[in-house]
Amino acid sequence: MEDAYYTASWDKDQRSNLRALIIKRLNEKKDINLMLAMGTWAGKDLASNEHSIATMIMSTSEPVKSGIIKSVDDSGLDHIHARVDPLRFERQIRIFHDMIGFKKLGVAYEDSEFGRAYAAIELVETVAKERGFEIVRCFTQSDIADQGRAGESVVTCFKDLSSKVDAIYVTYQGGVNNKTIPELVKIANENRIPTFSQAGAEWVKSGFLMSISRAGFRPVGLFEAAIMAKVFNGAKARQLPQLFQEAPNIALNLKTAEIIGLYLYADMLAAADEIYNEISPPE
Repeated sequence: MEDAYYTASWDKDQRSNLRALIIKRLNEKKDINLMLAMGTWAGKDLASNEHSIATMIMSTSEPVKSGIIKSVDDSGLDHIHARVDPLRFERQIRIFHDMIGFKKLGVAYEDSEFGRAYAAIELVETVAKERGFEIVRCFTQSDIADQGRAGESVVTCFKDLSSKVDAIYVTYQGGVNNKTIPELVKIANENRIPTFSQAGAEWVKSGFLMSISRAGFRPVGLFEAAIMAKVFNGAKARQLPQLFQEAPNIALNLKTAEIIGLYLYADMLAAADEIYNEISPPE
């Protein structure tokens, strides 16, 4: 439906008004049978008992930790479903540490409920405690309307962290985007700091050292399509499986490895599923 697309554009005031508008439409107009909620904000706003329209929540880093759903096995509400891979980011940190062996890991994130959820900071802390490395934190601004200011806060943190750490975990946030990534890559590479992109292979293509890439969108697309079909055929969203674990495909940027002076052993290269030989500007 052309008039059923909504965005708050990272504006908290607009978000509140938009939520009220959507809930009112779902309860009064009743012309929508299924809502797709993209991201943590949307998931938090629509995962409530204020309406009963089936809602599928996607593109959230930690739907359980952020309070969108009750658990991996139970969304907590009959009309709510959220795809979840609870160990995805823990796998990322383990692989990064296996390959780099860092002692001090820099993490820049917004110190808020959503910021900590986006950065999966509790999972990072779990692996740090287990493996004995230190987390060096720098706090940014993310969930704000002024994305220029959000970007500046991340750039400032990268400059600060680069003198204190031997690796950086690049997390989801508003200030890490196509405009700022080239500068963030430059800061890290000039300081010979290995970086791991939480977001996937696209950021590796743009110059971060490595990430876990997605083995195409087909598997997750088929999973979500199957859930939609079952909902349209009468199943309650809460009854359907939420767990979907993606294969841990590794993406590496060889040009970045060369710049920072990282020697990649044969087993590292053999483990990589996607290899980029150059640094390409974000599209």
